[in-house]
Amino acid sequence: MNVEWISRLPGPLRAGLYFASQHAIGSRIHARWRDLQRWTKFSNTELDENIDARLGSLLDAAVAHSAHYRSLGLIRAPAEAARDFLGRFPVLSREKLREQFPNLVTDGLRPEITSPASVARKGYDWLVVKTGGTTGVPTAVVHDALFRDSGRATRLFSQQMCGFPLGKRYFRLWGSEQDLMQQHEKFDRRVLRNLLGEIPMNAFRAREAELSQHYRTITSHPEIQHLMAYVDAAASLGSFIEDRNRERPQLKTIMACAGTVTAEWRAILQRVFSADVFDKYGSRECADIACECTAHSGLHVYSPNVFVEVVDDQNHACPPGVTGRILVTLLNNPGFPMIRYAIGDLGAWAAPGSCACELRFPRLASIQGREDDMLLMPDGTLFSSAFIRHFVGVSLNRQLIREWQFEQTAGNTFVFRYIPFGRDGLDQNLSQLRAAFAKALGASAQIEFKEVAEIPPSATGKTLWIINRMKREHR
Repeated sequence: MNVEWISRLPGPLRAGLYFASQHAIGSRIHARWRDLQRWTKFSNTELDENIDARLGSLLDAAVAHSAHYRSLGLIRAPAEAARDFLGRFPVLSREKLREQFPNLVTDGLRPEITSPASVARKGYDWLVVKTGGTTGVPTAVVHDALFRDSGRATRLFSQQMCGFPLGKRYFRLWGSEQDLMQQHEKFDRRVLRNLLGEIPMNAFRAREAELSQHYRTITSHPEIQHLMAYVDAAASLGSFIEDRNRERPQLKTIMACAGTVTAEWRAILQRVFSADVFDKYGSRECADIACECTAHSGLHVYSPNVFVEVVDDQNHACPPGVTGRILVTLLNNPGFPMIRYAIGDLGAWAAPGSCACELRFPRLASIQGREDDMLLMPDGTLFSSAFIRHFVGVSLNRQLIREWQFEQTAGNTFVFRYIPFGRDGLDQNLSQLRAAFAKALGASAQIEFKEVAEIPPSATGKTLWIINRMKREHR
């Protein structure tokens, strides 16, 4: 059934239908959206008071209802400030999160959630979310219903900050496994996509033919002037347009996601699309964390949903302007407390003071995340490596691969190194990965699967999970 007509309904009507449809399936995203909007009107004092109250409630609940946090013996002193109590919690590393997964689940959900393979019995309830494995080791977390709605509300808020609030149509250059594997898109997903006003383009397809199609999609809809995209995929499309001397489509804004917005990539996007580029920071396990505003003086942290710290190697708070490790505490995920989670990125706080956009949420001056190399295809186009992280860490994550590395050694030759967890089911999992990689890279791609005892670090001591040997040799 054709549902494309939904996207041409007036924006306010589509927004109303979106919230109504979500309420019908059990979601309370509209309530979370209203709560988020309420927080934007707080004074500085009101904001601090509400952050402390939400943080304190989370910490108190965690030590009472999570076996992991109970085992730490943490007791909040009378009249102890929430932020002081937080400072006594240990940092939650990825390794500790994986080790303690069932014990992090709170008492009420533990009978249902026993492992990362658990599935909710209710239609709209908690959800096990697997990361894309950007550190080489995929991680699973639980999002309860409250956090699912809170995270989706912050995404709508990100769109509002980037100039296309709910009701505005936009291009979405994002990874689509269904499209790549030539699977039929489900009816409810098609309805949702049209209610949101998305024009989809698959970031997992980035050879010349696909980039040409993306270009035609954008130029055939001059009335749509906003783009949400993987930043590396958007930069790849921009470079393609520039290198082929195509007429440059004009956009108003680009929300750049799922990677570090480097100065080079920002310049390409501004030069090719004449767009205002917004850096959005988040992750699968933590949802949206922060986003640039129109003042471009840092990224506002979404205080109703997350509490962010920037710390040094001794876990002491870094002053503004000093780069440190980012720790994230999820304030609206009581079913699976993630407190002082070391997300794996570096950042720095902006100087204190009001922002020209008048939003009072605290600002990160910069984010320095991992920068995976893009792949260089035989036709000269750059290809986002996000599809590799997706299939290894999310879609085909069978808890069978502990660490991995993907290297392009020549134009159409690749090596996938992996360290297995166990043997049962491993061959089938590797076969599925081989098929998925071939779909993305083409049937002629030569992909060697190589089991190793360890993933070797680079010359700088850092472990690289995506390596483009061709690109490095030509730098």
